[in-house]
Amino acid sequence: MQIEGAAMNFLNFENSNPDQHIYRIMPEDYVLDLFASRRNVLSRIHNWKDKFENFQLKLGGVLDGEAFNYAFAEDFVGQCWTRDAYSEAMWGIYANDPAKRYLRIRSTPRKLLCALVNAHPQAAQDRCFIGRVEYRSEAKLEAWLHRDGRLPLLGVEFARSLLMKRHAFRHEREVRLLYFGDVKDQDKGGLYRFQVDPHAMITQIMADPNRDRREWTADKKAIAEATGFRGAIKRSKIYDPPEWQAPVYRSPQSEL
Repeated sequence: MQIEGAAMNFLNFENSNPDQHIYRIMPEDYVLDLFASRRNVLSRIHNWKDKFENFQLKLGGVLDGEAFNYAFAEDFVGQCWTRDAYSEAMWGIYANDPAKRYLRIRSTPRKLLCALVNAHPQAAQDRCFIGRVEYRSEAKLEAWLHRDGRLPLLGVEFARSLLMKRHAFRHEREVRLLYFGDVKDQDKGGLYRFQVDPHAMITQIMADPNRDRREWTADKKAIAEATGFRGAIKRSKIYDPPEWQAPVYRSPQSEL
């Protein structure tokens, strides 16, 4: 997979390695569908929980005294990943129903961007991005929005505005895959699908920590058969009790 000419689309990676692992927790059915359909799914930014998302495109602006809206405000879609491999908070947020099954997939920023670029070879440099999210105070976000009175004209500049969040979300350590497409290509729910090779894009699958450990061998076999995945399939042990030996104590009498 080559992404020659798209290096500028690694945003906020100046001091980071785009080949380091990143992670995404999803309902198990979604991951099985990713392998079965060989299509990745990005979501319209407006669908995301934080109402500060897409703040620049939502607000529009005033140009030479005339208010305007961005006609392409709903054209951006994206997908959220995290750099944190061992966060209980992320399992708690995205796998919060013990009765349901979830999987965490592992990839790298380079593999994700390669997959997106390969599916959109025409004008990929203006449409395909991956970036690390920066966390700022609301005052700094507002100051950035009004920074110089210059109207942004490039897709990469709007993409950068989608890589800013408030400090309250900094525990997510987020990386975002972004595509500047066309709202007409999204379904009614604001979802956009594109062709990928999941076996090239995904490097590990990990099951949620709420599973019954006694059933894990059968669960693992079922996941392997449903996906055809030949890489590592693991189960998170974050909620497992410690497998330590009991401490040995001496009674006060024994010390006399």
